Formats: sequence, C-alpha cells, structure tokens
Amino acid sequence: MTTTEPTELSESAELTAGQLLRQAREHRKLSVAEVALQLNLRVNLVQQIEADQLDSSMLVTFVRGYLRAYARLVKLPEQQVLSAFEQQNAGNGDPAKPMRTFSNRAELQATENRFMWLTYAIGFILVLMLVLWWWQTTSTGPDAAAVPQDSVAVEQLDNGTAVSGAIDSSGPADNTENIQPAATADSDVVSPSANAEPAPVSLPDFVAAESMPELASQIAAEADSSPQPDIITMEFQDSCWIDVLDADGNRIAYGTKEAGYQMTVNGKAPFVVTLGNPSVVRITLNNQPFDMSSLPAGRVAKFTLAEPD
Repeated sequence: MTTTEPTELSESAELTAGQLLRQAREHRKLSVAEVALQLNLRVNLVQQIEADQLDSSMLVTFVRGYLRAYARLVKLPEQQVLSAFEQQNAGNGDPAKPMRTFSNRAELQATENRFMWLTYAIGFILVLMLVLWWWQTTSTGPDAAAVPQDSVAVEQLDNGTAVSGAIDSSGPADNTENIQPAATADSDVVSPSANAEPAPVSLPDFVAAESMPELASQIAAEADSSPQPDIITMEFQDSCWIDVLDADGNRIAYGTKEAGYQMTVNGKAPFVVTLGNPSVVRITLNNQPFDMSSLPAGRVAKFTLAEPD
C-alpha cells in the first residue's frame, strides 16, 4: 500500500500556500494546536497562515520563514509553497522606506545645535559662578585674618596674677594711663619681666610617683581578667561540609574541607556546629576533646559545642 502525498490529491497550481499547508496537515491528521506547538507559534497565527489572511504589517521575510517551517513539518516542498505564495502576492513587495529629505536633516541638525548651545551656556554659567566664589573667598581672606585694632594690655604681677584692660584705639593716646593694676595687700606692683620663668608644675596627688606601681598592677589585673576567646580545632579525615556560628550569631567557619585539613578558629562559646559527615571530624574546644560518638555517622548533624559545666 502506497501513501499519496497531498500534492497528488489536488491540483497544487490552483491552490494557495495556505490551502496547500492545510491539506497537508489534514492528510497527516494533525490539528492546528499540534502544528502551533511544534512550530512554537500562536494558534491564531497558524490559522491565519492557512486562511491566507496574514497581517499586512508583518514583514514578508517573516512570512516566508513561517511558510518554510510549516512546509518542512508537513513534508511539502518548500519551493512549491513559496511559489504559491509569490503568485498570490504578485506585485506586493515590501513597502519602501521613506527617505530622509534634506529638510529633515537640516531640522535635526538645528535641534542638535540648539542643544549644543544650551550646553555651552550652562557650562559658562558654572565657570562664572566658580570664578565669583573664588574671588569672594580671596577678597575676604585678608580681612578675616587681620589682627583687630582693639588690643589687650596685660601686666604681670610678682605673684603670678595678671590684670588686663581693653585699649580703645579710637580714643586719646593717654587712655593707657587709666589702666591701673590691681595691687595686693602683701605685694607691690613691679614692671613686667619678659624673661620671667614659669613656676614649676607639680604632679597632683592621684598620679604621685609612689602610686604608679599600684596603678600599673591594677591595669594588668584588669587585662588578665578580661574574657579570652574560645578556640576550636577541627581535624578532617575525609571531605566534610561545615557551618559554625558563635554565641553572637557570627559565622566563623563555612564551606567544604578536604581530607587532612586542620582548622583553628576563635570565637565566643557556645558554638552551633553543623557537619555534613560528623564521623570524619575530630573536634577540640580549648584543647579539650569533644565526644563525637553520640552523633549519627554518615548523616548531617547539628549540635551545640560548649565546655562542660
């Protein structure tokens, strides 16, 4: 028994591309949904192809691609389907793309020129503002740094006290004679001495030399009493995945460790340890071995690591 192709069932020269494809699909007992699924197209698009009612806005290149794929699916010669499509759409080519005229180009260039000049204007304004700011800064600098005309007259007495008075530069020159130093009952006023040496400064009682050793020993005792970090040592006999969290929730170890690897980490106990294969790991906490016999072998184990009470 021989199988006749769809081209032998009807006169292909009188059929459109969509009719040829529909007959071939029906001959192979395929539904529209099956064809759309195999071609990865929408069902309504397959129906439009068979009805020769494709959207006019669709490019002819895409239409030819759809027809070729459909023809290969239903075992039809691609050239036969394309020829039927060309005969059906004789004289209908792709619409010519509108050419850009000289006026359009000139208008675009004018727009670009306006944007360019606007950019130049903004840049010029920014430079001008920067120059004005620099000029104001340099012009006000010397005035701000100038010494004020009002000065203070200071006279030092023999007991270390000083008397000061404001001198008004706008008044008469003999105003300085009105400034009288405050005299004490047991001392006379003497002229200021430029070579006067400052009085020796003595240490207060709370930092006396006798108390320095006691202060140093107290600081050392406080340093020794501060909590020391706990140390975990792990030795891996085979590859194992680990995850270690300290008491503050900080992850201090994570990842897969290979056989023969020895790891030492510091943190705050108690630790939450997760091991992918606990039977291949030996753990010590602060140089004290941790009993791993209670953990299941060959399974993930999560436990709390802490020193015994």
